[in-house]
Amino acid sequence: MHRPLTHLALFGLLALPAAPLLAQSDNPLLISAEDRCAFERVDDDSLPMAIEVCEEAANGGDLRAQFELGQLYYRGERVERNYASALTWLEKASIQGQPQAQYRLGMMHFQGEGVTRNLPQAYIILKMAAVNGSNEAMDAADLIALQMNEQETQVANHVLGTLFRDYLAQIREEQLSGSIPAEPEPQEQQGDEETEADGELELP
Repeated sequence: MHRPLTHLALFGLLALPAAPLLAQSDNPLLISAEDRCAFERVDDDSLPMAIEVCEEAANGGDLRAQFELGQLYYRGERVERNYASALTWLEKASIQGQPQAQYRLGMMHFQGEGVTRNLPQAYIILKMAAVNGSNEAMDAADLIALQMNEQETQVANHVLGTLFRDYLAQIREEQLSGSIPAEPEPQEQQGDEETEADGELELP
C-alpha cells in the first residue's frame, strides 16, 4: 500500500481532463468540482471570482487547489507573480504529500526564488517528492547532490534519516493502535514435509 510521506514534506502543471464548462448554466464559473481551479478555462473577467472559489477550496484542505494556486502565483502568467503566495500554497500542499507541489517547492529553494538559496533544504524536499512518486524530483535531487559540499551532504542525510525513522515509528504506532492492519505473518508450508513423510516405507 502506497502511503504518501505527508509529515516528511514540511519543509509540472496539473493536467486536468478536458471537461467543458456546463453549457446549460449562465454562470461561467459553474464547473465540476474536479475542474474548479482550472484557471485556463475561465476568461479574464471571471478570473478573480475563480481564484476566490479556488482559495475557498484550498483553505478547506483541498491539496489540488493548494497546488494550483501555488502554480498560479509562481508562474505569474495571468496574475502578478508573487513568490510569497506561491510558497504559502505550495507548502500547504507539500505537507499533505502532493509530489508536484513538493517538486516545485524544492526547486524554489534550489534556485533561491522567494527564499534564500539552500541546497540541503532543496535536496531534502526533492527527496520527499521522489518518494511520493516524482521522477523529475529524483533527477533534480541527484543533480543537487553533486553540488553540495561534504558538510551539506551530511546535514541533509542526517535530516532525511531522522525523518524516515520518525515515519517508520509512526507506522508501527498506527499498526499497534489498529489504524493500519499489520502484515500477516508468513505461514510455514508443511506440504513438502507431509508428502515426504507419507512416502516413507515402514520397515518390517
